[in-house]
Amino acid sequence: MLEEVIVSSRPDRVIRKKLKNPGDYTIVPYEDSRCKIKITNLACTNHLGKCEIEPESKVFSTNFDGNVLIGDSDFFIDKDFELILQQMCSGETCEVNMVYRDGSGELVKEISCDVELKEVTEEQLISDWSWERLMEASIHHKEKGVELVKEKRILDAFRRFSKALKMVVAIEPIDPEIIDEEKAVAITDLKVKLYNNLAHCQLQYNEYEAALDLCNRAIKYDPENVKALYRRSLAYTGLEMYVEAWADIQRVLQITPAEKAAVQQSRHLKPIIDRINEDYSSVVKKMFS
Repeated sequence: MLEEVIVSSRPDRVIRKKLKNPGDYTIVPYEDSRCKIKITNLACTNHLGKCEIEPESKVFSTNFDGNVLIGDSDFFIDKDFELILQQMCSGETCEVNMVYRDGSGELVKEISCDVELKEVTEEQLISDWSWERLMEASIHHKEKGVELVKEKRILDAFRRFSKALKMVVAIEPIDPEIIDEEKAVAITDLKVKLYNNLAHCQLQYNEYEAALDLCNRAIKYDPENVKALYRRSLAYTGLEMYVEAWADIQRVLQITPAEKAAVQQSRHLKPIIDRINEDYSSVVKKMFS
């Protein structure tokens, strides 16, 4: 009898696997492990019958080359599939079942297949990585995140930027005997870009306090950073801190007078600031009349 395991469960989806052939339990994929897999007997159905898997999935695409890097997927089905791999052993074969339902409980998609984990390339733990490798990985995730922003996949982009930032932070504290000043500046510049990118993502969901904190972190390293000042102005505006928002956007316009987005933000804030100043003047007049 096959042993069934629930890999992950929540109201809208359940992921299961059944062991067919055991593998080497001493070799298990984890974050950043490289896996060579083989997928057979693939089927996908919904409440109407046979259906297609979304083209965004790389694992279930027709041109999939059989290689998976754990933690490097962006589409939700592929990320769920990674959860299965992380509960498999090298050499193991299992039956996979991934069921997705909508809010009313109706079947949206059911994916079933056999998976053979043919090979696992054991990687060092991130804590043992060199600073060069951490930097390379951070840049990789940042660039992937930028691509996802262009596709308007903000949540997936946020995840990439967060992972990139984790890699940069793992380099600290910077040892001047190993990392020269020029490279240290590049590391700081990358960190500032990631704070800015994360702030952009937070602003898309009106998370103004989180965006403000991220902009402050960027400005701490680069006080004249135009993107951070502009996005902090947007965050202040969302928090109705208009005086602070006005100060930031005026600073942006001092640095880059022709910046269209900054000009538009300034025009938006101008009547609000004028009204605040008029109200203040009125109060002062009443006090001394």
